[in-house]
Amino acid sequence: MSDCSEVIHIACGADTNYLPHCAAMLNSLLSHHPSANIHFLYGSEISPEDFAPLAEMVTALGGKFCAHFINKGQIEGLQRMARIPPLMWYRIYLPELLPGLKQILYLDCDTLVCDSLMPLWQMNLEDYYVAAVTNVLESDVQHWPSKLGLPENIAYFNSGVLLFNLEAMRAASMPKKLAAFGRNPAQSLRWPDQDALNILLADRRLALHPRWNCQNSLYYLRESKQYFSRNQRREAMRTPAILHFEGPSLAKPWNYRNRHPFRHLYFKHRASTPWPEVEITGRRPATILLRLLPTRWTIILLKSYARLRDWLR
Repeated sequence: MSDCSEVIHIACGADTNYLPHCAAMLNSLLSHHPSANIHFLYGSEISPEDFAPLAEMVTALGGKFCAHFINKGQIEGLQRMARIPPLMWYRIYLPELLPGLKQILYLDCDTLVCDSLMPLWQMNLEDYYVAAVTNVLESDVQHWPSKLGLPENIAYFNSGVLLFNLEAMRAASMPKKLAAFGRNPAQSLRWPDQDALNILLADRRLALHPRWNCQNSLYYLRESKQYFSRNQRREAMRTPAILHFEGPSLAKPWNYRNRHPFRHLYFKHRASTPWPEVEITGRRPATILLRLLPTRWTIILLKSYARLRDWLR
């Protein structure tokens, strides 16, 4: 199934803090697909004046920009994460917001496009709700999908890159079902929107090669070997189509501790946006020392510190 073989429709969303990162992502996208149609999701935390420079950048590069407002009622009562704003839920309403489209590709703001997305866009979704890459889970949370209620034979996917079959989701009233799941007080969610998408869509998910969502975990977590073959990991890490800087602050390219091999691409694309100056976060005496360690060791130390801090509380 393909909506239009030559024009790609992309959905994304951002608040004021993430607008510059969203701009870097869209700049990378438009460098490969200058005529892409961008569907920007926003709520009351940001105004049209705030993202006007983003819209101007998109149109100046040849793309089309359309903004879609999500009101407070649509996100009221949905479970949240402390460090992530409610805009993580906006994507569940895409089937209703875009009634004329058959499919759309959703991209998180902490992604970068490194290659043509046409092979992904032209995939035949048939009766699948979504196409997505399996999420690499660290050993201490690998139990979570089964605890959530996902059958053991169905893999848990990452929601940072999603090719949605909007027709199939509309036919199944998925926006209402996803919202109801997210508001269920009896259901405890670790990664709220991603958990909801997995429970309701994972049995009709087309599994993608990891190069379509090349997560940080492929570079830093040994557990990635449990999820993908050696050739898949090698292809994804060497020639990623979509990079995804998922995870906590040190995983982001604008963080001082980040040493991702493709970090420079973020700065390259950011320099061509209305927000070219990058504020490097996380630079403190302790982090200068941590940066001397391999990234995996740094992650282990920080996670151990977080567990100790929680235990002392």
